[in-house]
Amino acid sequence: MDVKELIPNYISHLKACNFSSYTITNSKNALNYFIRFLLAEGISDIDQLTLEIIEEYQQELAFTFTKTGKPLRVRTQSARLTIVKGFCRYLKEHDYIIHDPAVYIRLPKKEKPLPRAILNEPEMKKLIAAPDTHTNRGYRNRIIVELLYDTGIRRGEIADIKLPDIDLKGGYLLVRGKGNKERVVPVSDKVCALLRNYILAVRPSFLKGGDHSHLFINHRGDGLGMDGIYRIVKQCANLANLKTRVSTHTLRHTCATHMLRNGAPIRHLQEMLGHESVETTQIYAHVTINDLKEIHAKYHPLNRENKAV
Repeated sequence: MDVKELIPNYISHLKACNFSSYTITNSKNALNYFIRFLLAEGISDIDQLTLEIIEEYQQELAFTFTKTGKPLRVRTQSARLTIVKGFCRYLKEHDYIIHDPAVYIRLPKKEKPLPRAILNEPEMKKLIAAPDTHTNRGYRNRIIVELLYDTGIRRGEIADIKLPDIDLKGGYLLVRGKGNKERVVPVSDKVCALLRNYILAVRPSFLKGGDHSHLFINHRGDGLGMDGIYRIVKQCANLANLKTRVSTHTLRHTCATHMLRNGAPIRHLQEMLGHESVETTQIYAHVTINDLKEIHAKYHPLNRENKAV
């Protein structure tokens, strides 16, 4: 059953319980934000609602900016999470789902400018080095982890990459987000070199019965889906023995956090991450890809590391 279709039921429930019009309006708005996040992650069915997905949404809230370019206040984050928790509780109590995925979510208590589930640079290096690159599968997995960290794109976006979307010479990647909205993101020289080798020497080993348009292929010769990307990141995290719970979203926010800490302007990060919320993107001036490429080269650790060699 579609999550979005159940929101009117929940709103009717709130009205029947005599909640104020203010509460009902806030609930509609907060759930619309939640639905936009789910759709961007390729999630629509209530069976896909898990604790990890709610945790990723909590991270997304912590990395959402207001019209003044500041992180959402903790009070606002808590309010939106409270509404999502109430919605999930309603789904459980009315037998739409068996388990409430949000029951263990703790609301933020104090100001934290960045999400907690962020890897530091040594941890990120361990994660990147975890796959065995002497094998074709390990080399592919290494590229996936490094590309997610390099660009901050979502798992659905990396799963959808086709060969014509990559400009290895220019260092650009065409990404299709929610609603097939396209944006161009920069890719570091280091990752471009790894991708070139993957495409020429590794990717052909995964092809079965002819060419395939997707960049990343599974052992059956099909394009790696979002679940496959997610499992690969989790496997690499296990190999690296990291204490932090790692998901594809962790790499997205780790990329942005490291660039922020190195001094990257927020408006460039917003363009690179492809935030669709009016709150996070509408007030920023359009950023050209050349500007973004320059910012990425200057502030992303992978580029800085490459220059130091």
